[in-house]
Amino acid sequence: MLDKKKWIQIRNSNLKYYEEVELYYKSPSGNIVIYKPEGMKFDDKSLDKKYIDDLYIQPKDKIKCLRAAQKGFSEGLVSNIVKHDTGKVKNELVNLVDETLSQPRSGGLETAPGLIDNIVSGYSSQPDVVKNLARISFTDYTTTIHSINVMALTIGYCFYNHMTEKETKEFGLAALLHDVGKTEVSGEILTASRGLTDLEFMQMKKHPTIGFDILRYTGIDLKVATEGALEHHEKLDGSGYPEGKTKISDCGMLLGIIDCYEAITNDDRPYRSAMQPMAALQILKKDVDKGKYNKKIFETFAYSLTDFDRSGKYKDFF
Repeated sequence: MLDKKKWIQIRNSNLKYYEEVELYYKSPSGNIVIYKPEGMKFDDKSLDKKYIDDLYIQPKDKIKCLRAAQKGFSEGLVSNIVKHDTGKVKNELVNLVDETLSQPRSGGLETAPGLIDNIVSGYSSQPDVVKNLARISFTDYTTTIHSINVMALTIGYCFYNHMTEKETKEFGLAALLHDVGKTEVSGEILTASRGLTDLEFMQMKKHPTIGFDILRYTGIDLKVATEGALEHHEKLDGSGYPEGKTKISDCGMLLGIIDCYEAITNDDRPYRSAMQPMAALQILKKDVDKGKYNKKIFETFAYSLTDFDRSGKYKDFF
């Protein structure tokens, strides 16, 4: 029988990138059988005729698969950015990030910095495309989509604030990975269509610490991302979690604001509807006035949203 600890299921949407990887499937008898040898390329015709839904790779090939998918995404990104096809960019990005964040302790996060490099470069050449990533909505709102939206808003903030390319990439990567700890939180809790019980909320509140633990053992320099993962639910008045900090890194303070803003403007729940941007900013401003968020960072973020829609509707917000 197939042992899921020894085999990794892949996303079919990324098959076109896996020319140099052996793919396997589970036969009706439970045996693992090779589906495609290394070196065989999928073309559009073979993808259309694929008759097996669940395909697997060996753990040793995970990084090779992610790098191949990232390379293919990056090549397509250039073309889609030039075409201003933001929807296709986001679809491809969701598929790639989903696979990157699956089993993050097994090495997949090593490819994330290269992904951010490509997105920041794309922003430099066609800023409207990356800015609009956060506007493309999906019926199924997931942690991946939330993380991509937070990343797009964060990169927009960085460019608006004239941060260096190095800082922009570090903050963008931190934004993409800020909720990596949720990969080890029960799916029932993450997708609950109701308010969480006290016990469930206690479990949810562990995700910053879990994310911190995952990122600090990746073997690559993720200092800023590690801080962001740990601190994005902290508050300057000490009322946040997991540690009740009052001294928070700049990235942690920014992600705390953007994480909250993105969630309440995009995530419809049965017990509350998603807010319009101005209403969300008003809610956040109340917390700024209470000393929970950094005022300067909040104001700069609000003004960066003006740059997003070019309408100037936040001009008189303060």
